[in-house]
Amino acid sequence: MKKCILAACAFAAILQAAAAATEVPVLVAESIDARGNQLPTPPIIDAVIQQLAADSGLNLVVRAYPWRRAQMMAEHGEGLLYGAAITPERLRVFAFTTPLYDANQWLVSSTRAPLNFHRWEDLQGKVISIGGGGKFGPEFEERRDKLFKVEQNAVSMEGRLKMLSAHHVDAVLVDSFRNPVQLSASLNCRFPDDQWVVAEKSVGFEPVLIAVPKSAPLGKLLPRLNKAIVRLNKAGSIRRAVDSVANISGC
Repeated sequence: MKKCILAACAFAAILQAAAAATEVPVLVAESIDARGNQLPTPPIIDAVIQQLAADSGLNLVVRAYPWRRAQMMAEHGEGLLYGAAITPERLRVFAFTTPLYDANQWLVSSTRAPLNFHRWEDLQGKVISIGGGGKFGPEFEERRDKLFKVEQNAVSMEGRLKMLSAHHVDAVLVDSFRNPVQLSASLNCRFPDDQWVVAEKSVGFEPVLIAVPKSAPLGKLLPRLNKAIVRLNKAGSIRRAVDSVANISGC
């Protein structure tokens, strides 16, 4: 009997080791400069995924792609999708983890033409730059292309801010875990060609989630990921990781 139990335990250990050895791609939106060169993955993503990998025992590997391509790959079961907002369309294909941490959606403008945002009517007739393929909260989406227009042709943050300086758009929408002061300091340090100001009120607030394809084999990882996220949040590990990089300008 003991031999059977030991054999079962050994077999379970082998399966666990095999699962840990199998790479699980975590697809993220790539960051590029104005010349199209890929920039390093934001430190917050690396920090959180490393913690999640260690706690879950999964071999999570960050892979950066243009956001539309990352979404298509995830829809075909080629990886987990980091930072995807819940939409009715995505719910048909993905299940979503419990929240990792919170992010606000901030409007950035130039100090030469600051955009004061206090209520939605302040965006009447404005043009807002967003990342290609970006989806935001329901209040933003229901007013999109009605109250204001969106522009999503620029492929880099540098390109989006250059459009802002040239008055082609009125503001740039930035998803960030930073507060307005921290985000303003980071942008002004990294992109010093203009002076940037962040509106004190965000246009939306959403938890950062990981979209998990419902199809096999990735669909079965959701409970394991959720248990790890709950443990990490209960221990305050993810919050400490967020706080540790919030004041780093990145330049």
